[in-house]
Amino acid sequence: MITVNQILGNIKTDSNLRKKYDYMLKNSLCEKVVITRMEAEKLRMRKSTDKKTDVAFIFEHNPNLRNDDVIFMDDNKMIMLTLESESVAIITFKSYEDKEIIFPLSVKIGHSLGNLHRPIKVTKNQVIFPLQAETELEMLKKMFSSYDKFLDIQSGNMIFEPDEGSNIHEH
Repeated sequence: MITVNQILGNIKTDSNLRKKYDYMLKNSLCEKVVITRMEAEKLRMRKSTDKKTDVAFIFEHNPNLRNDDVIFMDDNKMIMLTLESESVAIITFKSYEDKEIIFPLSVKIGHSLGNLHRPIKVTKNQVIFPLQAETELEMLKKMFSSYDKFLDIQSGNMIFEPDEGSNIHEH
């Protein structure tokens, strides 16, 4: 069993790790552990890689595990994390022309999503958050139906990684 208590880095942000990953992948020395977004916050868990290596995760603090994190590496093996994709709602702003509508609409969306207590990801013209049930999507569409000219609300499936700090919520 391999015990993991720290993240070595991420191949998306560390060019040296990316080079090692490319080499190890080419030589079939990479393994993956698939976890859910909820598991990414656990301090302790036990998983197996796609090649059946047993891995124990033991962290002192929330590890904030990310997709493509490298959790183990030696000369013969690299183990990476892969987050499972999940169902998400995608709210897309279609138009910014009516400035008097966009600000109040943005506040209403923020208020509604805040009440759901969900992490979010904000892009240039989208707000993305995980769905717990398809009925939530229908509820959002009803709530914002009078803003169809400005919004498109759809569901999708993706590896969801919230914006930094957007999953912190306390009352």
